[in-house]
Amino acid sequence: MYLKFLALDMSLNDLIIVYGDHKNLYFKTSIPLIRDRAGLMFTKLEQMISELKIDLASLDTLFSSIGPGNFNGIRISLSLVKGLAISNNTKLAGLSSLELLSRSFVNKNNKNICSFIKASPDFYYLEVYNNLYNSLSTPKLINTKEKIKLPFPDSEMIFVGNDAKKLSKELKFNVETITLASPTPDSLYSLVIDAINKNRYLDASPQYLREVNAIKPSLWKRKPIIN
Repeated sequence: MYLKFLALDMSLNDLIIVYGDHKNLYFKTSIPLIRDRAGLMFTKLEQMISELKIDLASLDTLFSSIGPGNFNGIRISLSLVKGLAISNNTKLAGLSSLELLSRSFVNKNNKNICSFIKASPDFYYLEVYNNLYNSLSTPKLINTKEKIKLPFPDSEMIFVGNDAKKLSKELKFNVETITLASPTPDSLYSLVIDAINKNRYLDASPQYLREVNAIKPSLWKRKPIIN
């Protein structure tokens, strides 16, 4: 019997939905987010459930990204899966947004991966992975105005995330870069399958990194991601 799951990600610029089991991917989509994030998510989920005739009570596990990333998107996604889990007595688990990014490209040269998500002006979330997607560091918040030390020479690393190319120049690393606005549906499916196969389930609670006070909110162009 295959374990069925539904997984959601709204931690960055896109709404990502995948539905499948640990042998088959039945549905995947990636849609640019609009202002009404909750409305878009509910509409797309209703369409998927109707078209595929999905019985939510038949799902074994519900997954949502837990961050770091856009607070509103993460909160909406987690609230939905928690509500569904309570209603249907379904297992609930979280997924790292940084790990999703690390799986969102073809790592042709098997390099170590530095995943970045922009948090606010001059600040980025960072986690380092090896070429097998095993985490080599705890996620942290870095300040681009400070010297950053990474555990590998430039030739053995690749930067991935939003502003990856710009960030590599700013930090003065001569590394390969992959700029991504959001993870991919295939990376979401891949991470879910890995979690199932390794029985590695994260707590479905938002991941906050509060190591520093960044810049006064009044100076920011948009509402900050850091709280």
